[in-house]
Amino acid sequence: MKRFLILFTATLLHFACSETKSVVVETVPTIYYEASTRGYFLSLKVENKVIYIYKDRNSKEYSDKLVLSEEEWSEISTLVKAVDLAKVKDLKWPTEKRYYDGAAFANIIFESKGVKYPANGFDHGFPPAEIEKLVTKITKLAEK
Repeated sequence: MKRFLILFTATLLHFACSETKSVVVETVPTIYYEASTRGYFLSLKVENKVIYIYKDRNSKEYSDKLVLSEEEWSEISTLVKAVDLAKVKDLKWPTEKRYYDGAAFANIIFESKGVKYPANGFDHGFPPAEIEKLVTKITKLAEK
């Protein structure tokens, strides 16, 4: 009887442990986007299916909050995951209009697990090709 009980317990533990699936939760980095010039300011914070919009450079509180749909968040998540965070600082800007007030100066920072990955800056509306779809998506959503 003891052997049967030990065998049964061992079998039960084996199947219980083998059916346990480890769940890996992929986190999407928080995105900080800012564009500014003398007469223009836009700051966006994208995190957890929400875009916080700041339009006043002196305000600590967001002026608007946009809750994203599952489809919008899924698209943003896919675009963010395609970005190599270690190479963000090396992205090259396609234009230099910000040097003569032809465009607002823009920058994007990705924050993942407490580490910030800043870009070198670029012209608002003309992001580097590697992040162009992502920047366009979040700025268009913020303009709604």
